[in-house]
Order: sequence, then structure tokens, then C-alpha cells
Amino acid sequence: MTAPAIEDGRTVLLDTMALIYFLKGHERYGPVSEGILRRIECGRLKGVVSSLVFAELLVPLYREGKDKTAAGLISQLSSFANLAVHDLDAETAAMAARLRAEYGLRTPEAIHAASALLTGADGILTNDRQLRRLDDERLTVWLFDDLAAAP
Repeated sequence: MTAPAIEDGRTVLLDTMALIYFLKGHERYGPVSEGILRRIECGRLKGVVSSLVFAELLVPLYREGKDKTAAGLISQLSSFANLAVHDLDAETAAMAARLRAEYGLRTPEAIHAASALLTGADGILTNDRQLRRLDDERLTVWLFDDLAAAP
């Protein structure tokens, strides 16, 4: 299911790109990401991230030898108001495997989707159109492309 806007009170799983767009100040998607993060911080939305975001997000920092920056980012995300971190456990991995098998998703996207489903999130904020395949799972897929184009 797709929607042009994210209504207050919803629980949104942020995929890794949602955080990258914010941290890198992406010209088109950065403002959308910042707005969503502000709404999460003030409690208008509930946010969820898979612990997978750390494995994806921190690679450039470690490559550049910025271990302290990586540790700071881990701390910031782990203590961010109204943002829960869902750990990659056996149940999540098994559900991700099912989603991969049924929908042909790549492993990272399947893990994010499984995390959304297991935490009761209403949907996923992403720019990965492949996640639209999950209509049968009753997850709304909010695409940055759509949100950035909305008036």
C-alpha cells in the first residue's frame, strides 16, 4: 500500500537510506527525512529502525577511521526519543527469509520489512520501490520520491 503522506500517530520503520539522506543533507530527500525525524522526536510519530542500520550506516565511518564518530552515532540513534531499535534475532531472520522467498526481496530489505512487521509498524519509509511488493503484508510503503513531490 502506498500513501502520499504519513499521518500523525503512525509507527514508521526507517530504512537505512532515511538516515543517510538526513546525515548527508541530501538536496531533495534530506528535508523530508529531517521532517520525519523531528516528528518522531516530538512524539507525533513513533519510529523504529532495525539494528541492521548500524551495520549499513557505519561502514564509511569505520573505513575513514572515524571510530569515535561511529560510537557517537550509535549512541545518538540508540537514545533518540520515540525511536526503537529492533534487534536482528532468530525470529526476525526467519521472517526475513520468508519475505525473501515469497517476494524476491534482497536480504537487507527483507530484514527491514521483517522488523517492521514484528514491531507492529504501520509501514516503511524508504525509496526502494521493490518493497511495494509487500502489499499482502499490510505494510504501507512511503517512498521519499512521493513525499518529496507532495505539496
